[in-house]
Amino acid sequence: MSEQQEDHGDRARALLGTLLMTAGSVLAVLIFCDRTGDGLPRMPAIWYSSRGIHLALCGALFVLAALLLKSPPGAIPPPLFETLRFYTRRDCPLCDHALEVLDGHRSVLPEPELIDIDEDPELQQRYGDCVPVVELDGQVRFRGAVQPELLQRLIDAAYQRQQSGENNEQPV
Repeated sequence: MSEQQEDHGDRARALLGTLLMTAGSVLAVLIFCDRTGDGLPRMPAIWYSSRGIHLALCGALFVLAALLLKSPPGAIPPPLFETLRFYTRRDCPLCDHALEVLDGHRSVLPEPELIDIDEDPELQQRYGDCVPVVELDGQVRFRGAVQPELLQRLIDAAYQRQQSGENNEQPV
């Protein structure tokens, strides 16, 4: 199946799941109004004779919607980088800000390995007051601060490399 067909299938599944979730929500509100006696609009006679089915139907709608909206296995791409080392020290506001920036990209970055340079004299010598230091796949990428624009460029470049690598691996 082509990537375009998969994309159309994903969109259709998402739309159907959203519609089922909406229908289940409307039904849940109607059930609540009926059970509490709060302003339920005039309903057909079958509504009042089949009250036992309402909850089962509502539950089935929610379950079907959840199944349709659930991401298929393997849909979450692996991180674009193998390792992320974050050199920091205690009471470092720049480090806190840098972690927030990195956290905004956690879907494509691996879990950071936090390294306190105050615990290692060699690291104190190497980095001094230039923390935070961000090392991606063994290469220092940021010192002193993490610029969101530059991080996004690194992520975009890694994504392009990954895409071109996947395209090269496919049989011709």
